[in-house]
Amino acid sequence: MKRLLICCLLCLLLCSCGESAAQESASTASTPQESLAAEPIPQELPGVWVSASGGERDMIETITFGEDGSLMVHLDYEGSDYSTVTGTYCIKGGKLVCDITEGTTPFQKEYTFRIDGRELYMTDEDGEAHYLRNS
Repeated sequence: MKRLLICCLLCLLLCSCGESAAQESASTASTPQESLAAEPIPQELPGVWVSASGGERDMIETITFGEDGSLMVHLDYEGSDYSTVTGTYCIKGGKLVCDITEGTTPFQKEYTFRIDGRELYMTDEDGEAHYLRNS
């Protein structure tokens, strides 16, 4: 009888220790939604940015970042309207995440970025793009 009582007490003790450890780790761990939550948009990002150079293909890209997270990208090719796509953007993990939803097949692009006064630099796996603030 004594052995049975000791076994029951040990089981209760082990169960309560495991439960408090599980509760403690659950309360300190962040949920996936928290770790993926958008960060505040830097106040200098919203506005109109124009590519600093047309490049080899003479394409001028104009990006409009709305204060509400809206995004519009317009391309001019050799001085004529070429294409416009729209979507949304946010900052996650210090990166600029653009979700293009209209004007083409939907896709998402992620950039490291920095703003230096009236200049915006966006970098992805294809390299760095340089933009100048237009408004």
